[in-house]
Amino acid sequence: MKKISIVIPCYFNELNIPETYSVLKRDVLDKREDILFELVFVDDGSKDNTLLELKKAQKTDTRIRIVKLSRNFGEFRAIVAGMSVATGDAIAVMSADLQDPPYLITEMIEYWEKGEKVVIAARNKRNEPWIKNFFANTYYKVVRKLVIEDYPQQGFDFFLMDSDVAKILVNMQEKNSSIYVQLIWTGYKPKVIEYTRMEREKGESMWSYKKRFDLFIDTFIVFSHTPIRWISVFGFLMSITGFIAAIYFIFDKLINKVDVAGWTSLIVVVLVLAGVQMIMLGIIGEYMWRNLDETRKRPLYIIENVIEGEANE
Repeated sequence: MKKISIVIPCYFNELNIPETYSVLKRDVLDKREDILFELVFVDDGSKDNTLLELKKAQKTDTRIRIVKLSRNFGEFRAIVAGMSVATGDAIAVMSADLQDPPYLITEMIEYWEKGEKVVIAARNKRNEPWIKNFFANTYYKVVRKLVIEDYPQQGFDFFLMDSDVAKILVNMQEKNSSIYVQLIWTGYKPKVIEYTRMEREKGESMWSYKKRFDLFIDTFIVFSHTPIRWISVFGFLMSITGFIAAIYFIFDKLINKVDVAGWTSLIVVVLVLAGVQMIMLGIIGEYMWRNLDETRKRPLYIIENVIEGEANE
């Protein structure tokens, strides 16, 4: 029989776990009894009762495997950790908050059975506050413009891939990255299923604006040379401008006997250029930090324990 793994990263999801499992069982597991399933829940260092709720669910279904990380490593690393222990012929990844409808997994499986290596559920609409929609849509537009033009317009974080594709992503072991951009980067043309993303009903999202900003920076530093190219172009333009200005002022001084205006204009120029230089150094520093992080060879994540259901032991 074919085997499907469903990887679900969990971070402060104690309120979601019972319903998430119940919906998965009803809409996916019970719909395809001809397929073996394993549910790989990854506890990403949660400080609430997430692990306890996962163990409760596991007592009712031995297909549940719990991957406990030693601390909070972040969603990206938690997903890769789950993928690394998954044993399915195909692996689906979904969130634990039910904003993405699990029933789409059955449709994804059907496309996979027809030969699709990658199937993604892309949002065509988001039933979320306008501020979240604004920042999300801006991020995806910039990603399409500067990083990968084939990236879905409304983004995605719900997908299924063949185990061969999953192995590629696990072996990449990039520390500051995005699993979603990586998936599109591999070049496998995805089959796209559109749906409306719902607003979260239970619990509080831990996806803070700081984490969103970190993802924004990581996406462009890891997957694009554009920031460095902008620095080079801007530096070249400033050099040309400075050279032309120098010739003009020297000409005015020697030929037209015009005194060059001094203190105020000089200070303005110095302060503006100093600010620009600091921004440039900051961008270069972001690249250097990520290079340092990669060369230190620290593990992407640390799995403290994998808790198997009784039937899997």
